[in-house]
Amino acid sequence: MVKRWSGNVWLGWALLLLCLTLVSTFLAVVSGFVHDPNDNPGSYYHDKIPERQWAMALSMLLPTMSAAAAGVSIFARPRALTRIAAGVTVLLLAIAASWFCWAVGIDTIEHFERLARYE
Repeated sequence: MVKRWSGNVWLGWALLLLCLTLVSTFLAVVSGFVHDPNDNPGSYYHDKIPERQWAMALSMLLPTMSAAAAGVSIFARPRALTRIAAGVTVLLLAIAASWFCWAVGIDTIEHFERLARYE
């Protein structure tokens, strides 16, 4: 018989994934960095757009999973006020991190599209 995870275990996973989100956010920011855009032709940047899309999707994966685990922790039974408060805090932080990764990813993709237009 399989034992169900308690709300505390889900909250622990949410916290662990939130800590790992710092790494994915750093990778999302670094993936859009171009030292000297004049070094390569526009076709190079056009070919790199799918890679940046994947970088954005993967950087959003950890904060989204953290938010999901925090959401499960909030609604797990038996209810505990401290766990619910911690779960809501982690949920809000994970949503903010997910939004930040999305915004950075969209900005990076648009930047590479602008670089691809100039040959």
